[in-house]
Amino acid sequence: LIIHGDPEVDLESFGSLVRNSARVYINPERKIVYKVKQIEIIKKPDGTEIERRPRKTLVPNVAAETPLKWSGKLMKKKNIFNRFVFSMKLQITHFNGLTYDFLYDMARELEEKDSVMMVGAGSKSNQPLVFRRGSTPYRGFLEGRTQGDKYALILHLSNMELKAPEVASE
Repeated sequence: LIIHGDPEVDLESFGSLVRNSARVYINPERKIVYKVKQIEIIKKPDGTEIERRPRKTLVPNVAAETPLKWSGKLMKKKNIFNRFVFSMKLQITHFNGLTYDFLYDMARELEEKDSVMMVGAGSKSNQPLVFRRGSTPYRGFLEGRTQGDKYALILHLSNMELKAPEVASE
C-alpha cells in the first residue's frame, strides 16, 4: 500500500527549491522536441490576426549594474487600471536605512498624488522591462502606499493595453 511506504515522495528533497533546470518542449507523444520555431501572432483589438513573425529573443535589461531610471511620467490610478491588463506585481523593498528613507519618500509622494509612475529600461526609460532572456517584455507602473512608518512600493507589470475595437462606419 502507498500509505505504508510512498516511493514517490523523497522526504529529504520535498519542498526544496528547484535549481539548475532548463525548459524542455515536448510533443503530444511526450517526446522531447529539439528544434522549436516560436512565432509571435499580432492581433487587432477585435481579435483578427494582423501578422505572424518569428519571435524575438530579448536580452534582460533589468539588473543591478544597469539601474532603472524613473521616467517622471505620472498617470492617475483611476485611469491606469482601466487601460492596461496587469499580469504580475513585484514589491520593491529596502535593504538598509538609506534605501528605506528613499523608497518611503517615493511611496508617500506617489500616494499623495494618487498616481503611478511609468518605469522603463534604457537611458530615456522608454524601453520595456525584460527580466530573463527570452521572457515577455513588460511596461512597468510603480504604485506607492504608506501607513504610518510602513510603506509598500508595488511594480505593476503589463504587456497588454486595453483598446476598444474600431467601430465600422455605415
